[in-house]
Amino acid sequence: MQLQLYCCAGLLAAATLPPRDRAPLPPTPVRSSAPDSGAFVIRHAADTVAIERFARTPTVLNGTLELRDAKHTSQSYKAVVAPDASVALIEVTVQERTEEAVKGRVVHRARVIFKEDSAAVDDISGHGLETRIFGTERGAVPYLNLSFALLGQAVLRARAAGSAAGRVPLFNLGGGGLGAGQTLDASVSPLGADSLAVAIGTVKFHLRVDSAGRVLGGRILGQEVVAERTQ
Repeated sequence: MQLQLYCCAGLLAAATLPPRDRAPLPPTPVRSSAPDSGAFVIRHAADTVAIERFARTPTVLNGTLELRDAKHTSQSYKAVVAPDASVALIEVTVQERTEEAVKGRVVHRARVIFKEDSAAVDDISGHGLETRIFGTERGAVPYLNLSFALLGQAVLRARAAGSAAGRVPLFNLGGGGLGAGQTLDASVSPLGADSLAVAIGTVKFHLRVDSAGRVLGGRILGQEVVAERTQ
């Protein structure tokens, strides 16, 4: 089972898997945030490589990541958010379409259910249904390459510990040269009153955030990747 969700390969290929020898963030309840929605335009140098539209409530995060690739790939996701800002379940549907087609063709579906320190993955593709259990960490947040909305969920998860800094385990959904089903360490630290540094292995992000922890934009250092929030 590959759980490969057709992300832009190569942008995060330099990431390595750091040791996970520290205790995970405790499941601390957080106050419900106000509903939020918007879009990120993601550029690599001068080229737009993806557009992500999302809507977030205290209990659900919905989004669609549209890739500017040859297959016009879109990845739609729906995540059920727990009171401690972790994710209890996420469903991802991958579609592709030709230039002439109005609607995309579903090529892949995956559902991931998180429970304690494991993740149960139902993977549906042209080869049928396959279910597999992966080991992970309690409170893991799913991670999809180039999704700044899901990265924002990791920021909210770090804030659930009552601090602007923290460590968040990320369950990789695939793509970007990283192995699907692996759990990655993300460290979150403040850069100032309105910015955060997020490191996933050797890949480093600088994010602009507001006082509620909402991501307003960001960039991947050394890769010429910039995300601008347009709404």
